[in-house]
Amino acid sequence: LDARNENAAALEVYLAALREDGESAELLRRIAKQHSQLIVDVRSRSEKKMHALESVRFAERAVELDPDNAAARLSLAVCLGRLAELESPGRRIELARRVRKEAEAAARLDPAQDYAWHVLGRWHFEMATLNPALRVVAESVFGKFADATIDDAVKNFRKAIAAGPPRVVHHIELGRALLVAGETREGAEQIRKGLSLPSAEKEDDATKARGRAALRELEG
Repeated sequence: LDARNENAAALEVYLAALREDGESAELLRRIAKQHSQLIVDVRSRSEKKMHALESVRFAERAVELDPDNAAARLSLAVCLGRLAELESPGRRIELARRVRKEAEAAARLDPAQDYAWHVLGRWHFEMATLNPALRVVAESVFGKFADATIDDAVKNFRKAIAAGPPRVVHHIELGRALLVAGETREGAEQIRKGLSLPSAEKEDDATKARGRAALRELEG
């Protein structure tokens, strides 16, 4: 069910397993993932927020049970990032600190976790391209965060591509970062590479839409 992105049905099965067998980091991580994926499926903001909060709750518990579990640390980073998208700008920046911490832990524990590198790439990209008003808010939380750079975004996206199987999201987000860095030819190539891959993951179609929009803006 999870492999087919049938997340509501998968969640029911995992919750039944939780009632039957009790907690384990792996089971809690999988429950967190279903809640996180369901944010895409529901329409109302209140439902999205509920699933986001539940995803964080289960992911946090997974990390509590097994803090050296790279997959659990990565899950928490992803779930915090999805929650941040539903929060106010100030709260979003506050959560970004935790996203980076958990993604760095996941990458340190298991460098083969391609999504850990991807999350770090996204962190650098988002922080480096903040609008001036949000930058003031961010610096009030982080202090001066000169370490957030487009170059580091590019480096981390490249690590994600090297660590994992071909994924739409890795290539398209690398391409977008390269465009911002002024590397327009390679940026366009990476986006087209992402667009050429089959949509296999929950948000691949939405990612491809971002990639096409970036190409349209480039071609002008």
